[in-house]
Amino acid sequence: MWYEEAVKSAAKRKKRPIPPKRDEAPSSEPGAALRRVPLQARSKERYERILDAAEEAFASVGYDAATTEGIAEQAGTSIGSLYQFFPNKRALFDALTARFLNEVRAFFDRFLEASRDAVSWEPLVDMAVDGFWAFQRGSRGFQAVWVHGNLSLDLIQASDDVGREIAARVADLLEPFAPSLDRKRRELIATMAIESVSGMLFVAERRRDLGADAVIFETKTLVKRYLAAYLGEPQPRTSSRS
Repeated sequence: MWYEEAVKSAAKRKKRPIPPKRDEAPSSEPGAALRRVPLQARSKERYERILDAAEEAFASVGYDAATTEGIAEQAGTSIGSLYQFFPNKRALFDALTARFLNEVRAFFDRFLEASRDAVSWEPLVDMAVDGFWAFQRGSRGFQAVWVHGNLSLDLIQASDDVGREIAARVADLLEPFAPSLDRKRRELIATMAIESVSGMLFVAERRRDLGADAVIFETKTLVKRYLAAYLGEPQPRTSSRS
């Protein structure tokens, strides 16, 4: 499958045992810029190790229960080393958010590459839903950033920005299947489809009582029926696409 290598890449970070929770009170300070940008290889390695530990902690016990002291211990470094890069726990979360959204962008690039030879729009829906579900299930970044519901205005804005980027590119992807629709209309349709998939994949993750397979099947049905209203029944691409 087109997404297998990308999913493996998203899941490649090893889980580390979570140390016992300490008495440190969770920081409620807003995120801030990095105190020090890692330049040397050794610093970059330590920076990534701290982020990996924070990702595992947030994914496993949630943002509120995780502590910077526990994250530093998980990363095999001192709390002072952690604070050299991150002024507080919120800054760690913001850095993880940025890393996860970059992974989403990279994964979407793989989807576009795999979709170039599609001759009908319907298989693209299956590819997108199956691929992003597999990515979501294999991503500790998703678990760390989204599952525990630690939303903020900054996170919502950053996610919206990525959503706009993806919608613009999906609008281009739809053009050969609906050449009569103008660009603005295609971007709106793309946004509705993307947000529907994103929302329902979140439901599949959180509402295990519904059955993930059933939710995924219904998500594909929902999006296909919506797109059919604008793109018509699945037809081959027009000859205008090279």
